[in-house]
Amino acid sequence: MAEAGRRLFMTGPGVTQQVQQLEKALGAPVFDRLGRRLRLTAAGEHALAAARDVHARLATLASDMDALTQRDEGVLHLGILATGTHILPPLLAEFRRRAPGIAVHMVVSTREELVEHLLEGEVDLALMGRVPGREDAAGVGSVEQLIREPIADNPHVVVAWIGHPLAGERQIPPIELRHETFVQREPGSGTRAMLDEFLRIHRIAPRERLTVFGNEMAKHAVMSQLGISLTSMHTLGLELTSGALVRLDVEHTPIVRKWYLVHHADRWLPPAASAFRDFLVTDGAARVRASTEALLAMQEAQPPS
Repeated sequence: MAEAGRRLFMTGPGVTQQVQQLEKALGAPVFDRLGRRLRLTAAGEHALAAARDVHARLATLASDMDALTQRDEGVLHLGILATGTHILPPLLAEFRRRAPGIAVHMVVSTREELVEHLLEGEVDLALMGRVPGREDAAGVGSVEQLIREPIADNPHVVVAWIGHPLAGERQIPPIELRHETFVQREPGSGTRAMLDEFLRIHRIAPRERLTVFGNEMAKHAVMSQLGISLTSMHTLGLELTSGALVRLDVEHTPIVRKWYLVHHADRWLPPAASAFRDFLVTDGAARVRASTEALLAMQEAQPPS
């Protein structure tokens, strides 16, 4: 008892009192007292094993917290829209080169699902193209709890297949598209909402509207000459540069929206997520802007066919 008191900076009676409180809590003695000698009872052996487990867990926790506070280690839980898969990989590659110790867990979901993941704390950050509205909360929290930071422009253009009758025209009035079939995204898509608004504003009643799911199906439908489509330019880099699709020079396009980085205002942002957020709003955003401007300039410089 005296040695324990010395190590714990306690008096002998103070140690004895702590042992008595432990025995009272356990409902059994932890020591057999044989004269001046103490020997652990079976209850004492179990208590000692549990104390050692707790000590080991606390040591592991301390190590984990040290790693967690390092901005070049840890796990980044990221949520993105399907459209974001066209701009995010090169940004993640650059970020990983700067912080190779950070692991990335990425979830590709709809906007409504991303909002739910953010509100429930299942992802740290989400990249989306339309600001969440009250209708997206789905009863799991308030969208007012979400912080939205604009990252870069997200221009949408009208695309058609090579050889389309309007491919060589310039400054096409939107009303001229009334004879076309539009390949449109599924209900709930931000791109679909944008197309609906574009057709409404310009009082266009297309010949037909063909609904598909996802950007890739929309692009393949256009390449198969099923119709034209309003699509984010960030999904079209390969097709426009290779000549698989052509951008139509329709007046009032591109329709420019924003990419937003969204996270929960009341949840702690882990250092790995904080580091990626800082990268994305600075160098990452600049990279997206540069690539977008280059693609737009290339398309505008192309002569009529």
